[in-house]
Amino acid sequence: MPGVWRGLGVLLSLQLALLGLTSDPCYDAARRPRYCLPEPADLAAGRPVQASATCGRPPQRLCVFRHPGDASSRRCRLCDGADPAAAHPAAHLTDAGGEATCWQSGPVANASLTLALGGRFELLYVALRFCSPRPHSLALYKSTDHGHSWTPFQFFSARCPQAYGLPPASAVSKALEHEAICTAAQTDPTPLVGGLVAFMPLAGRPWARAFEYSPVLQDWVTATDLRVALDRRHRGLGLRGREASYGVSELQVGGRCRCNGHAARCGATGPSGAPQCHCRHNTAGPECETCRAFYCDRPWQRATPSEAHECVACQCHPIGAVGTMCNQTTGQCQCKMGVTGLTCNRCAQGFQQSRTAHTPCLRIQEVMTTTAAYPLEWNTGTECQTHCNPSHGRIHMNLRKYCKKDYVLHAQLLAMVESGEWWQFTTSVLAVYRQRQVPIRRGEQPLWVPRQDLACGCLRLQIGKAYLVIGNDAESPDPARLVLDRNSLALPWRDVWAHKLRRFQQQNRRGNCRSP
Repeated sequence: MPGVWRGLGVLLSLQLALLGLTSDPCYDAARRPRYCLPEPADLAAGRPVQASATCGRPPQRLCVFRHPGDASSRRCRLCDGADPAAAHPAAHLTDAGGEATCWQSGPVANASLTLALGGRFELLYVALRFCSPRPHSLALYKSTDHGHSWTPFQFFSARCPQAYGLPPASAVSKALEHEAICTAAQTDPTPLVGGLVAFMPLAGRPWARAFEYSPVLQDWVTATDLRVALDRRHRGLGLRGREASYGVSELQVGGRCRCNGHAARCGATGPSGAPQCHCRHNTAGPECETCRAFYCDRPWQRATPSEAHECVACQCHPIGAVGTMCNQTTGQCQCKMGVTGLTCNRCAQGFQQSRTAHTPCLRIQEVMTTTAAYPLEWNTGTECQTHCNPSHGRIHMNLRKYCKKDYVLHAQLLAMVESGEWWQFTTSVLAVYRQRQVPIRRGEQPLWVPRQDLACGCLRLQIGKAYLVIGNDAESPDPARLVLDRNSLALPWRDVWAHKLRRFQQQNRRGNCRSP
């Protein structure tokens, strides 16, 4: 009999394994990749909370209400931090006791609660259950750098202008959907006990239904830490000031690991216990934010409900490529001399196919000129000296200069091919910080550069690198196309620019960029 049970156990394990293969959230029944997300969880459960004030040291008398709607149900008792039965520490906020346990601040004018989430998460909601009357004014803040800096998340107040300098708002505009608003909702003192204050970061945001296509909202819901600022209590509830207190029985934070649509599970790993996504779709990294080695045939992208953007194995052409490695960001293979294309599968302009694998493309001598050698040589003749004057100094971008431009982009160059008097670059637009009249969308699109501008060194461009692209349509030789020429700027991208450009973008949306 033991052998029979052992055999049934093996069979059951095999059936469960097969079931797991066919029910993988990141792949459909035909093993095609699909968008997937980890299950939401209470990120606050069991985690320590830092409180700026807690009653009981020294022992003090505090009063609370027993009945949600009866002010005469007041009950007073001693809060003593040295007595576990009479203490109200911050640990009660996230323990398993629910409404049966309660943190009390003591008779202070304001107090704060700070929660470190232990990693980067996408937040779905924040909820506080009070064991005292809800505050007159309350603010939520988030941090994305583990508490080094803080950003307003939401304000609650019966008097928004006086408390936070903001008008009361019930709706969020498209231009300001990544900024906090102030609302009078959920600030009434009743119920006197058990009242709820809840915030959902995406509620009322215009692009919430298209969240997976909005990098702005993706950043908006991302946080590593949360802070609750209890700024003012209601008065006139029958409680004397020295006996009143802020009291919260539960702090819940709903969210999920930030896995960019490439994982259905995540777990704590490493000495810090930070979350690690169980990456699928041939992705890698703590947040599945890169492609696995040898799976960079196309640039990494976040998955969406309509396209999984699976990372694809490199198909380094066996004759045209040098080695088997491709660029981990762009997927560009390293090509032999005279060979071009993302996978090194065709001869470049000015070369023709040979009959040897060692040098698959040979230079066509009769059509070569000094300008066709870009980017290996630069034409330094007198014609170029009068054509443009390349800037080699530092460029200081301010709001005035930003407002004068028709478009400001963060773009990466993926490939290039010569087309008559132009070079056509395959470009991945990563962010649009200022939009032209003919809209520029994120993703791959052609970028045209005059041949002479490259030959004369007016622009120094390199495949695989990212640039800050700045230009004006009025100066373009062909406004119908996205053109980068001697009147434009292409600066090697620096990550520190992103914050400044977003700030300019916000000021533009507020109307601070006025036409001359």
